[in-house]
Amino acid sequence: MRPIVVANRAPLVLEPADELLGRPERLVKGSGGLVTALSSLAAETDALWVAAARDEGDRNLAARGDPAHLRTADGTDYRVAFVQPGAEAYDLYYNVISNPLLWFIQHYLWDLAREPVVDASTRHAWRDGYVAVNRMFADRVIRETEASDRPPLVLIQDYQLYLVARMVRERVPEVKLQHFVHIPWPTPQYWKILPKPIRDEIVHGLLGNDIIGFQTSRDVRNFLLTCEENLGLGVDLRERTVYYQGRAVWVRHYPISIDIPSFAEQVVDPRVLDEERRIESWRPEKLILRVDRTDLSKNIVRGFLAYERMLETHTDLHRRVQFWAFLQPSRQDIGDYRSYLGSVLSVAARINRRFSAGGWTPIRVEVEENMHKAIAAYKCYDVLLVNPIYDGMNLVAKEGPLCNTRNGVLVLSENAGAHEEIGDFALTVNPFDVDETAEALLLGLVMDEPQKAARAEKMREVIRSNDVTRWIGNQLQDLRELIG
Repeated sequence: MRPIVVANRAPLVLEPADELLGRPERLVKGSGGLVTALSSLAAETDALWVAAARDEGDRNLAARGDPAHLRTADGTDYRVAFVQPGAEAYDLYYNVISNPLLWFIQHYLWDLAREPVVDASTRHAWRDGYVAVNRMFADRVIRETEASDRPPLVLIQDYQLYLVARMVRERVPEVKLQHFVHIPWPTPQYWKILPKPIRDEIVHGLLGNDIIGFQTSRDVRNFLLTCEENLGLGVDLRERTVYYQGRAVWVRHYPISIDIPSFAEQVVDPRVLDEERRIESWRPEKLILRVDRTDLSKNIVRGFLAYERMLETHTDLHRRVQFWAFLQPSRQDIGDYRSYLGSVLSVAARINRRFSAGGWTPIRVEVEENMHKAIAAYKCYDVLLVNPIYDGMNLVAKEGPLCNTRNGVLVLSENAGAHEEIGDFALTVNPFDVDETAEALLLGLVMDEPQKAARAEKMREVIRSNDVTRWIGNQLQDLRELIG
C-alpha cells in the first residue's frame, strides 16, 4: 500500500544556485523533526506527500507536475503534490490561526489577562484561512483516494491540519486515516480559550481518524478528557478509545525519536570535526549548552536567569564556566517572536555586563542555522539545558545525549515530552523555578564521573532502542492490528 502523507511542509527544499560558491540549484531534505521522521517512509514506500506551496521555491517545484517527481542531490526520489492557497488565505491559516493561536494554546503560552482577543477577525481567519486551506488539502487527498484501486492509508501530521480527516471521510468513508499531533495537547479547560464552535470543530475533525497519535500518555489523557468534558462524548480511559458516530477511535502515544544511523554518520563528518576543533579552541573548563529555536515555549530567558543565580552564589565558577546558547531563528515574521528574541539577547547582555571580567564572558549567544555546528556542540557539552515550558517531545534532549562524548549531564524540564522516556536519567527541573534550575546546573557541573557515565549510558540505551524507525513501525503496527 502506498501511504499518503499530509503535512504543511514538503519534505524537500529547493536551494537556489550560488554563483560565488559555484553551486548549482539543488534539492535537499528539509529540516525539522517531522520531515526527518517521515521522509524516509515516504521515499521507501513511494508515498505521495501532500504539502502546501509556502514560498516561491515550493511553487517552482509545484510547476514540475502534480504530483511532482523530485530527486534529491543524494539520489532519493519523492512524489509531492502541492496545494497552492492564495497568499491571504495562507497567511490567515498559518500566521493567524496555526501560529500563534493554536500553537500558543497548545503550549500554554497566552497571558490570559490580556490575550488573546477573539473577535470577528478571528472567525474570519478561521473560516477563510484555516478551514479553507484544510479543505484544499482534503480535496487533493480525496482526488488521490478516488483514483486508487484499494482503500488508501492517509497519515496526517500536526496542528495545521486538524480538519482534514473528517473532510476526507465524509467523501471516502472506507479510507484509513491516522493523525499524529507533534505538539502537546492541553487540558479541556485551556481549550475554552476558543469559542465553542471552533474548538469543537477541531475535535470533530480529529475524530474523523481511525487512530490519533500523540507524543506522551499525558497528551492522550488530555485529549480523551477533552472529548468527554467539552463534547460529552463517551470515552474509555483504560482502552484509550473515543466512541464517535458508531466508530471506535483509538488514541495512542508514540514518542517520536531520531534517526540513529544518520547521527552516527554526522558526528564523524569532516565539517562537524572542523567545528569541534573550533569549539575546543575557545571553550572553558566547563561548558553549559542549549540548542534551541528562538520560540517562546523554549524558555530561554529563564535558563539565563537560573545561570545568573548560580553565578551569584558560586563565585568559584567564575572564569571556569560558560553558557553557550546556540539558537536558530524562529518565526521572525510574527511580532511576539521578534520581541522574544530581543528579550533573550538583552538578558544575556545584562548578565555579561554584570559578571564579565578578565576576558571571560559568562554567556555566549549565537543565532545561526548550522546543523554541523549544533552536532559539534552536542559532542562537547558538560551540561545540556533543555527546559521548555511545554514541548511535544523536544528532540534536542535525545540528540544531545546520543552525540555527546563527555558523559554530559542533561537538565530536563518535567514538561518536555522526552521526560516520560528519559527523565529518570536526567536532572529534572520545574521550568518556572529558576532556583531549582540553578541547583541542577551546578549539580551537573560537579557530578562525579561514575554517576555521569551511568546516567549517560542509560539515556543512550533508551534513545537507541526507541529510534525513529520504531516510532513509524509502532504506528503502522497499530493500524494493522486495530483497524485491519
